[in-house]
Amino acid sequence: MNRTYFGDTRDLFKFDLVRHLMKALPGFESFTFVPMLTEGESKAARKKSATKDMEKAYKTGKAGSQNIDLLSHMERLQEIDDDLEYFRQIESYFKKERIIIDIIHQKAFSHTHRKKYFDDLYAKFPKKTLIFLDPDIGLEESTPSEKHLLFAEVKKIYDHMDPGSVMMIYQHFPRIKHDGYIKNRSNQIHELTGTMPCTITDNEIVFFLLAKNEKRKQQLQDVLEIYANTYPMLDSILCEN
Repeated sequence: MNRTYFGDTRDLFKFDLVRHLMKALPGFESFTFVPMLTEGESKAARKKSATKDMEKAYKTGKAGSQNIDLLSHMERLQEIDDDLEYFRQIESYFKKERIIIDIIHQKAFSHTHRKKYFDDLYAKFPKKTLIFLDPDIGLEESTPSEKHLLFAEVKKIYDHMDPGSVMMIYQHFPRIKHDGYIKNRSNQIHELTGTMPCTITDNEIVFFLLAKNEKRKQQLQDVLEIYANTYPMLDSILCEN
């Protein structure tokens, strides 16, 4: 994630989707948020962009725009220029929703020290959790930076997961055909983990979601279909065997 976009429509989509999953999927005990925070632009530049996006989101029915409480929360996030305060506000929102949240590492993410960052996660890995990996851009294997999540990290986190947990990965679309990208990336994740991910997208960003057993995967697919039907802007959702 990038502080330039605190409180924008990406935040609206991802936190509304997290709320939906936590409320609709049975068996979760907590939400584990892994923000891979990078540097960003000034508060003034961020607020101008985010406010315009939020107004458009409400008018066009983008994902999360029916969540009035979260919309107002996004407006508060746009005013924040402090990382720790941003995370406190995220924590406050989910506590209000009666969702237990654990935010792993609330300081800027470093490519150089990424091993320690994830080792701290492995050391206290939760069970029966929705674990949300939120890199600035998404998955990368050839020329990664602090903006990327590595395939090896996905594999190791997946291996640590218990059958009741679900992994959720944030991804910006590269400048290629979206349908082909989702299919190719899903196949890569399948080769890596042995599990074909479920995906949901608004054609600006896409989330890859992984569950370890077929029962959990079917539950995940059903819950994602309900969410996608709520927002017409979500025109691509698939979970393949």
